[in-house]
Amino acid sequence: MTATQRLQISEFQIDFRITVIAVSGELDMDTCSLLQARLAEAMTFHRPPRLVIDLSGLTSADSYGLTVLIAADQHARTSGGLVLVCAVGELMWAIFRQRGLHQFLDTRATVAEAVRDLRALDEPRPPGSMTS
Repeated sequence: MTATQRLQISEFQIDFRITVIAVSGELDMDTCSLLQARLAEAMTFHRPPRLVIDLSGLTSADSYGLTVLIAADQHARTSGGLVLVCAVGELMWAIFRQRGLHQFLDTRATVAEAVRDLRALDEPRPPGSMTS
């Protein structure tokens, strides 16, 4: 089985400012370069980069695959952007907790919640309101 058969990646844009990348299958040493390339490309679509990574279809991930998620998050933050990881299933959530990733990656329960939170970053704030 080839890497592209083991890992499927789809992508779509929302409001011309948010990129949603859905990942399904196995994210490991042999397939992580596929996601890495797709994320790198997606980081160039908008400034600052705003990405939602949907892991609802992910069945497994090793340290190589998890490193790609961390690197994407760090790159977006240094560019003034944000990556939100969502729809992490029970198995992947256990891996996140075991490896401590839940402390570093910004997660949301659903794609809709992640998109809502990214949209809120562009909403005007009333004068005198505090920013976080």
